Amino acid sequence: MTRPRTPRKFHLSKMLGTGQLTTAVAALGVAGFILLGYQFISLRQTLTADVTVHAAIMADNIAASLMFRDSEAATEMLRSFRPAPFLQEAAVFDRGGKIFAWYRRDGAAAPRSQFWIEPVAVTRPVVYRGTELGQVRLVADTSGIRDSLWRYGTLLGLAFLGALVTSGLVSRKMRSRMARAERELAYLAYTDPVTDLPNRRAGHEALDTMIERARIKGEKVGLLLIDLDNFKVVNDTAGHDAGDHLLRLVAGLLRDQTRETDLVARIGGDEFVVIAGPLHGSDELHVLAERIIAALQQPLQLDGLEFVATASIGSAVFPDDADSAPELVSNADTALYDAKDAGRNRLGQFRREMIVAAQRRAQLERDLRRALEHGALDVFYQPQFDCPSRTLVGVEALVRWKHPEHGYIGPDEFIPIAEQSGLIGELGRFVLERACVDIHALGEYTGLPLTVAVNVSARQFREDEFLQVVQDILARSGLPAERLELELTESVLMDDVTRAVDFMHAIRRLGVRMSIDDFGTGYSSLSYLQSFPIDQLKLDRSFVRPLPAGGATLASAVIALAHGFNLAVVAEGVETPEQLAWLQAAGCDVAQGYLLGRPMPIDALREQVAAVVV
Repeated sequence: MTRPRTPRKFHLSKMLGTGQLTTAVAALGVAGFILLGYQFISLRQTLTADVTVHAAIMADNIAASLMFRDSEAATEMLRSFRPAPFLQEAAVFDRGGKIFAWYRRDGAAAPRSQFWIEPVAVTRPVVYRGTELGQVRLVADTSGIRDSLWRYGTLLGLAFLGALVTSGLVSRKMRSRMARAERELAYLAYTDPVTDLPNRRAGHEALDTMIERARIKGEKVGLLLIDLDNFKVVNDTAGHDAGDHLLRLVAGLLRDQTRETDLVARIGGDEFVVIAGPLHGSDELHVLAERIIAALQQPLQLDGLEFVATASIGSAVFPDDADSAPELVSNADTALYDAKDAGRNRLGQFRREMIVAAQRRAQLERDLRRALEHGALDVFYQPQFDCPSRTLVGVEALVRWKHPEHGYIGPDEFIPIAEQSGLIGELGRFVLERACVDIHALGEYTGLPLTVAVNVSARQFREDEFLQVVQDILARSGLPAERLELELTESVLMDDVTRAVDFMHAIRRLGVRMSIDDFGTGYSSLSYLQSFPIDQLKLDRSFVRPLPAGGATLASAVIALAHGFNLAVVAEGVETPEQLAWLQAAGCDVAQGYLLGRPMPIDALREQVAAVVV
């Protein structure tokens, strides 16, 4: 049996809060009291004015009756005012103050107050030719005022009730909208709109909560910082919609691999975090991270294209690796950088010695920035020789940094720091300008037109203004464009082939030479190689090192391939006479290495060139 539906009761207090209702009632009560008071004053003044007029008329017309002492005529005259409904009593007094004539409306009671409203009484002297004959007194009933005030008060009450109801409805609607807006703001404040995961703020708050609970219960909490390795490639090749789709797929994979007690959050563009807890040991977090890496290595379909969303992961465990949430995040971030430096697509587990490395990296970044600001870096030049004749034909510009405390810092250490900190562009411009100035001055001094090779970083390659920078440096230094050679690595070229081809064509139009550095260590194909407008290949030292005992077949193939494309070949890392002899016999064009000359400052190079010229 269905229970009858209880009628919905109207509760004004539910529409308006108690405080709002009290305030509204008080405000309306004050307003109503003022309006009723105004209405009362207005009605009483109007009644008093009417009674005054009637008293004046009566005083003017009753003078004769008083003069001739005709009380009947006076009484009859008083009765003539019966049509005035508000007049309740009228009296005429003679000069001595005695009643001369008197009239009261039939059936009317003696005049009395209507609640708190006193009757209106008006007294008027009766004067004839300047002589006062007596007085006329009229008393008006105020029941009309009372009835008008009741009607007016009722209308006000209805109006005020309507206003309260309307205000309540509007207030309830506004509260509903405000509640919805607050829910939306709370959603936006704590949720990532792309993946529907908790965002950075929610993740940090959850981490604080889980760590405090783990501290009380003596448990462990694990933190995984996850950074997608090739997310930029997806955005650049397939568009941002595909990038958002990939993020949602990754979010789903992370949810599938984690437990119900774990939290997955997106904390940045391509960065996620997994807060795993409670843990029984660090190995449990390691297993979870490896499971995530394996899941992300599976191909994903995006708009008909196949992508593999590999990731680098940094891990840290509370309380083994940190005592607080900020320290745990910092240490996991340090482990993440270690995973990236180790080649990406792997797990970096926090170790205490990483802190020392991170502190050194931070210090070197600060010192490198100051070194660039104060011109404390040097450019060294490694000679390049024509292979058949061993004639000096050019140099490669190499940046060197002599740290005031640590001595010379290897470029393999500070160049990655410059790239990560965004200083690589400024560093590259410094090397390019110094090299052009030095080699032009060297040519002016010795008359030997050496070429200078300068490496171009990935960041410089992507800068729209880099071509203009090259033009300006050539103009300021005076170095002819054909004596400058820019080197790009295979990995930089293959990140964006179309841009690379356009860039190299633009450089060639300036008259500047182009080469591919470290050829053979990347992943360029022959079809791309023949489309690149380059002048030469630099054979990586890994091909030269085993010569002549090993690697001859591969090195010969690269040299033959380059000559087939009309490209010159520069061999790096020549350290023994046997290596040089083999390269000469194989037809290599240019060689450089410790056997022929170590990197040296411009003064030492000037002395060497001057000795050769002489």
